[in-house]
Amino acid sequence: MKHSKGFSLIEVIVALVIFSMSVMAIFQFITSTSSSIFMLENRMLASEVANNRIALINTIEQPLSKEARKGEIIMGGKLFYWEEEYRTSVTPEIYEFTITIKNSKNKQIYSLSGYVYE
Repeated sequence: MKHSKGFSLIEVIVALVIFSMSVMAIFQFITSTSSSIFMLENRMLASEVANNRIALINTIEQPLSKEARKGEIIMGGKLFYWEEEYRTSVTPEIYEFTITIKNSKNKQIYSLSGYVYE
């Protein structure tokens, strides 16, 4: 028998299995990283919407009553829905507020609470 040079069929199959498993693992890592980046970007934009609402509450849009307010805003090219709820606190001059930010699918992605002085 002559010694043939090259790989046997089993060796090629094992090499292809190892290669395909590593490609799948890399693809899964890239997919999960992209998904995480998208969620973090939405959460960061939603926090900016909430911070802008707090600035407006403290300046031009002060709550005159404890009625809930809601609206929508485009931030970073994305549509967000915000809701504000007010409750009285320890004294009648101080209101507790909660700002909830939702995405276009009406899924809550950020919430912030605080106090405002009347």
